[in-house]
Amino acid sequence: MRILQCRWGAALCLLVLACGPPSVSREGWRAVAGPEALLVRSVAPFAGLRDLTAEAAVELRQGDMRERGTALIQLINPDLFRCEVRGPFFTHIFTALLEADSLTVYGRAVDPPLKGAAGGHLLEALTGLDLGRLDLRYALLGLVEPGAVTGTVEYPRADRAVVPLSGGRRVWLDMHRGFATRERAVLPGGDALQRELRDYGRTMAGLYLPRRVEISQRDVALELEYKTYKFDSGLDAEQLHRGVPRGVVRVP
Repeated sequence: MRILQCRWGAALCLLVLACGPPSVSREGWRAVAGPEALLVRSVAPFAGLRDLTAEAAVELRQGDMRERGTALIQLINPDLFRCEVRGPFFTHIFTALLEADSLTVYGRAVDPPLKGAAGGHLLEALTGLDLGRLDLRYALLGLVEPGAVTGTVEYPRADRAVVPLSGGRRVWLDMHRGFATRERAVLPGGDALQRELRDYGRTMAGLYLPRRVEISQRDVALELEYKTYKFDSGLDAEQLHRGVPRGVVRVP
């Protein structure tokens, strides 16, 4: 009887696994091309986009505190990016507008509205996360920003690689499936920022994005779970600038 139960249990496990979503792999990818080729291939299609719109569920955790909401992310290449965060009952929490190397933040959580350097501390004051030199677009969308390999690539397994990049970054690669799964950056002050990149899907020809992006630092974690994407839908700069209040205060 016990043997029969074990067999039924094993069969049930196999059935559940068979019914689960298939593991996605990058089409046409071969591990023999090497880590540098994978990093280049991962971001190359992104530069060819004219615009992007994405919606995500967001959760910010700090210690025992949890806050949930939604994010509308809009991008016009090469240097215009907007992230609007709303809480319960569609309450506007804040909007961050990135224009080249300047960042404007406004909303209920920011009074008065502020404008400063993209690499400054505006987002850290809102979220508790210091992105350092990481590009906000890449950080939130789950892409790995291009950079030079600065040391020896490690291979903890035959199908895994850990690549040291410029800016104090290390990237973990799944060489079999063709994706980055983790990025860790040591910031100038000594703090480490880590991103976990999971549940990849193919969103358009050649471009794969992780549906789940988790950014963590110390006891703070920001998780985005992407629900929808739209590409090259005709966004214009006026749409992204809509709602920016007057009287923005400039900060260092």
